[in-house]
Amino acid sequence: MSSEAMKWAMEYAPPMPSQLVPVLTGLAYHADGRGRGAFPAVPRLAAYACKAPRQVRRDLRALEELKLIREGDQSKAAHLPADKRPTVYDLAVERVVPGGRAGGDDRTRASARSLASARERGRAAREAKKPSSPHGSTPERPDADVRGDVDVRADVEGTGDRTWASAATGRGRPPNQLPEPTTETKDSSAAASLEAFGAFWLTYPKKRDREAAKKAWLSAIERGASPEAIVTAAQAYARERRDEDPKYTKYPATWLNNGCYDDEPDAPGRPPLRAVSGGYQPYRNPDDQSVYDEDF
Repeated sequence: MSSEAMKWAMEYAPPMPSQLVPVLTGLAYHADGRGRGAFPAVPRLAAYACKAPRQVRRDLRALEELKLIREGDQSKAAHLPADKRPTVYDLAVERVVPGGRAGGDDRTRASARSLASARERGRAAREAKKPSSPHGSTPERPDADVRGDVDVRADVEGTGDRTWASAATGRGRPPNQLPEPTTETKDSSAAASLEAFGAFWLTYPKKRDREAAKKAWLSAIERGASPEAIVTAAQAYARERRDEDPKYTKYPATWLNNGCYDDEPDAPGRPPLRAVSGGYQPYRNPDDQSVYDEDF
């Protein structure tokens, strides 16, 4: 972490739309003393700024257009896997506001006022395009804060008009509408279910074809099966097969794909079936009366 880069982002960087400040500060947190070599992953920046990764990517593009950041030496992230390698950024620390944004000159304050004014004009134009409410008027939104928050481009949404934005309901959605699952959400859900797969694998009595079993496990979870219920059923199956010939124990993938975790276990105390003594008896015509003359 560089205190110089952080101080520049928080105080001496030129005025910018307010929604860009958290992302710029997150980059500065990972830059060196000269504001170079920052390559935090987008999910990490999203966690810093309490935003969605999609919005962070928009903010990064906006910061590049404002010439507050630029691409740096990409070899600094060469040690990371290619499919997970973030972009390396340098901060434009040479662009400073004399005296800082808080105590800058008249030109700096005028620039900040211009950003706020443009933001208000953009919000008014959007409000005019929105359909009116069923009662014939657009409802008031007193909690929308538009001070210093300006759209950078038409496709970059500001934060001031997100009345319902929250971590619980998703950005810009009403409380009764849940956000659509993202790729990150699906990946985290799969990772959590694979953690429970470890308990299943330790419990199951026959450990064969782990990768096939893992795929069958994920398919069972997608079909609505509970990981706890599967592990419990596997424990019961292990007790059932404890003294039996392991040759007839199902492979874990077969057991999962066939939904055997929903089978009812054998009743306790039931004696095993035994073969009766005696060899093969050929078919005898029941019309032959001599059959009834034989001793039992």
